[in-house]
Amino acid sequence: MPKDIDIKLAIGLKPEQIINYLKRKGYKISWNWEDTWKEAHTKAFTVAKAMKLDILSDIRNELQKALDNGLTYQQFKENLKPTLKAKGWWGKVKAKDVPSEFPLPPDVDPEKEIQLGSPWRLKTIYRTNIDVAYASGHYKAMMDSIKNRPYWMYNAVLDSRTRPSHRALHGKVFRADDPIWDKIYPPNDWGCRCSVIPLDDNDLEEMNLKPIKGSNELINKLKPGKGWDYNPGKTSLEFDQTFGGNLKLNDNQPTYKDFGRPSVKDVKERIPSPDKFPSIKEIGEEKFIELLKKEFNLEKSDYSVLNTADDDKNIFTLDRLKHGYEKQDGRERYFSYVKSTLQDPFEVWLSEYINEKGEIELRKSYIGLFKDKELNEDIFIVLRQEKDSFVFWNAFERDRNRIDKLRKGYLKYWK
Repeated sequence: MPKDIDIKLAIGLKPEQIINYLKRKGYKISWNWEDTWKEAHTKAFTVAKAMKLDILSDIRNELQKALDNGLTYQQFKENLKPTLKAKGWWGKVKAKDVPSEFPLPPDVDPEKEIQLGSPWRLKTIYRTNIDVAYASGHYKAMMDSIKNRPYWMYNAVLDSRTRPSHRALHGKVFRADDPIWDKIYPPNDWGCRCSVIPLDDNDLEEMNLKPIKGSNELINKLKPGKGWDYNPGKTSLEFDQTFGGNLKLNDNQPTYKDFGRPSVKDVKERIPSPDKFPSIKEIGEEKFIELLKKEFNLEKSDYSVLNTADDDKNIFTLDRLKHGYEKQDGRERYFSYVKSTLQDPFEVWLSEYINEKGEIELRKSYIGLFKDKELNEDIFIVLRQEKDSFVFWNAFERDRNRIDKLRKGYLKYWK
């Protein structure tokens, strides 16, 4: 069996697939990494005890630079360390002294010593996020070519640092749809360097390999680390229902007034409105879906990615657009406003929401101000970005006061 396979060449993974992965993540404030483990490293960006958004943003931005520019851990650390020290997120402090915008969890002793930033922590943050980003990018690329390469081979790095349990799986081949990948897809532990190589029938014959069927015995033999017994690539593509439920905007955060911004009722400038879609009642659902596919470039692909005005990415699938037309209440006519709102918004806010568990979620909202050609009235479009970068149709409004109430949080972009 070949020993030196370039995994990126074997998969054909484009660097931008990995870079864009981190850009698509939402934010999550958490005290313990175990509280948000799977969601944290697939759909939301979090760092345990980074309890202020600006600190969390600083860490994420440096990680993004590291991915964009191919920076080493040493460069990442040197860029970030002075910022974290200046903001008090470094070294050991008492729990009560952790820089935070939120109260301590009730089960945390305020006098307990807490480790914040350190070279070791930064290395863990760097390695874990980049490793999971690569894993997610690899998984997506392999799923796209699963018909041509239906077998996946577990590939460990065979040196003195390789865990015996990971070494035991090296070279084993399973079908790509074998449920075992839900448990053993790497990384499987902190610092895991394993990967997966896709193969076809010719590869199996040339390498004299035979696929085997996964089993609980093999999973137990691997012994994934605590919190690592899941497939990070698959999870990054799945919608997490716990984050699509009822979200309440947190009132205790800055408003547009704190940023010196006017009420929308005092803003005269409007974007000319695009032509509306016909209603489903006019043309029927089948023709409407054809228009929708064309609008969001879904005619030849299951998903599309749109670049936004604030240098972010938004993802569209037909299934995730259903909420905008399934009620057939007239709002489906305004799908043509979505791209303009994302690419030429009046404002972009990163706002705190309280989820069903009472936890703080951070979601981005895009606000578009239009002058409707048909009605000669103001139309306000509000799109909320889910934590996995799918867009949720939040509202289209004519009520200026209601729009102002949504303008809370951290102003990220404005005209």
